[in-house]
Parts: sequence; C-alpha cells; structure tokens
Amino acid sequence: MQQDANKAVVVDGRGQADGSDAPFAAYRAALRAFVSRRILDPHEAEDLVQEACTRLIATARLRSLDEPQAYLFRIAANLIADRGRRHTALVPLTDDLHPSIAPRQEERRRVVDLQQALEVALAELSPRARAIFLMRRFDEMGTGDIARALGISPRMVQKHLTHAVSHLYDRLAHLREVAP
Repeated sequence: MQQDANKAVVVDGRGQADGSDAPFAAYRAALRAFVSRRILDPHEAEDLVQEACTRLIATARLRSLDEPQAYLFRIAANLIADRGRRHTALVPLTDDLHPSIAPRQEERRRVVDLQQALEVALAELSPRARAIFLMRRFDEMGTGDIARALGISPRMVQKHLTHAVSHLYDRLAHLREVAP
C-alpha cells in the first residue's frame, strides 16, 4: 500500500493498493511479532495476523486511514481479546463445588429478606406517607376513602403515595429479579 504525504493509506477505486507494498510488509512483520508474543500457537497467530490485515484492507477501501499501523494493531488486539473470550474455560458447577439448595428454602429466604428490607424502607418514610401507602396497598382503600379518613385532599393522597412508591422502589431495587 502506498502512503501519501499525510501518511494515509491510499487504495484505488477497485480496492487495490496503489504502488509499493513495502510499508504494509513492515506493518505485517511487526504485527506478527506482536501477536506471536500473545498467542502461543504459531498457526493461530498467523491466522489472526491475516484476519487483521484483511480487515485493515477492507476499511482502507472505505475510507482514508491517517494511522494505518495503529489501526492495524488495534484490530489485532481486539481479535486477541475476542479469542480469549471464546476460549475461556467454563467450569461446570457440580454438587461438590455448588451444593444445591432446595427451591423452597431459597424462596423462603428471599421472602424474609424482602420483608425485612420493606420494613426498613417503610420506617424511613414519614408517618403520613407510610400510613397512606399501607392503606392503599395493603388495606386496598381508594384515594377518596384515604382522603376522607385522613381529612386531606385526594391530590395530597396521590402526592404522598407517589413519594412512598418512589422511595420504596429506590430502596428495594437491588432485590428485584430481572426476567431472563
């Protein structure tokens, strides 16, 4: 590949490198050394070098590269990281490593934890907000009924209820289960 005065890789309209291939060969040799230090299998290292070079050429066809060597090494580093993620050995969990817990016992523990966290979070609310939340959610009273019982407007009931729900959501968010 030829480099112009701005050190950009120049590729003609057909995607072919213009002129000399010497600068690219220098990149390839340095890249091979870089990858070989990180990948022990020489055949796999050569495959990664080839893939990085192929991606560099494909990108150079689409746009000008100001620092092709840096871009090439970044491609190679990303390919090595991808390879590492693919080859990470997974250790199967066995009863020796991870004794099974009966689902009922686990669920019971989760419910107890949730109840304790709810009690703590409710105690942090103002007495009025706590009373309104309990009347609405546990006594199943409507907004108008709560307003009449406490002698406040329905709008104030909604305000306290919104504050209570927001507070509880924030305090109990860490206990929420995320659906798969």
